[in-house]
Amino acid sequence: MPHDADTPTPRSDEPALPRDDMLPPAPDDLLPEQPIPQPPQRDKGLGAVEPLGAADTPAAHPWGVGLVSEQQMRDLWRKADVLQRRVNREINNTRMAKRLLDHILTARNALRQGPDQYEEAERLLNEIAYRLELQQRVRTWSREIGYKLFFYEVAWVMALVVLMLVAPQVLYRLAGSLGYSSDPNASIDSIEWLVLGLKSALWGGLGGVTGALYALWRHIALEQDFDPQYTIWYLSSPIMGTVLGAFAFLAVQAGLFSLTAGVDNRIQVPAVVFLLAWMSGFQQNVVYNIVRRMLQALRLESPEQPSDLLDGPAGPSRGA
Repeated sequence: MPHDADTPTPRSDEPALPRDDMLPPAPDDLLPEQPIPQPPQRDKGLGAVEPLGAADTPAAHPWGVGLVSEQQMRDLWRKADVLQRRVNREINNTRMAKRLLDHILTARNALRQGPDQYEEAERLLNEIAYRLELQQRVRTWSREIGYKLFFYEVAWVMALVVLMLVAPQVLYRLAGSLGYSSDPNASIDSIEWLVLGLKSALWGGLGGVTGALYALWRHIALEQDFDPQYTIWYLSSPIMGTVLGAFAFLAVQAGLFSLTAGVDNRIQVPAVVFLLAWMSGFQQNVVYNIVRRMLQALRLESPEQPSDLLDGPAGPSRGA
């Protein structure tokens, strides 16, 4: 059979082309006649955000999901153990030690509740650490400053006692040159009036020294919270006590002048005045408050913001 000249004759070494019935169907033939309807997609919001990793899932994190890791929780628990050993070793005040140990127990209970209470537990432990560091500073201040203040107050006691024994005799001898009369009925011109005023001032100074020594004992030995910030209070307490003792004498003498109308204005029992002077020096805040209220009464108005400048320091004066 003759072959057409344009039709190539296949060679025996070339592979045969596949027939049309052996080819896979076209993609268009696989599509269904009608498209399958898809359900409408809803906006999932933040729920569509993919998780950061498997380590942040609740199953992989025993303490739960959050910013606090398991290592941080364990470190804070070990910090509580260290602070407990420090409290047992460094605190010699039973009441303070009990309070600090209760804080540690509260912090541990907060850690057991999970990472949500981490900040509360950390706050409690930080307060304990601060108190322990402050306790070390208080011991240093007590040795370096407290004992110096103690000897300062003792020196004041000795000086006041010597003045109480010597000063009246000197005043009696110098009465004439000072312009005072030796007649006890000479009212304020009598040397007796000046001697009683001086003794009242000295008793007030003794009251101030007693208050300062009591504050030192309380804040160094008992409370163990001595603060050198109040050093000026310890230094000025005997001086202010002396001034308030003289003020107490003047207050009593003024009362006698107003009640007796100048007929008999002599103090019959000086010991009462001396006791009042000593109490004024010991508890100086009481006198300050009385004076402040008297000034407010004279003005017939109450201040908008009461001043706390006369209340004295919060530490020593409150304790005394």
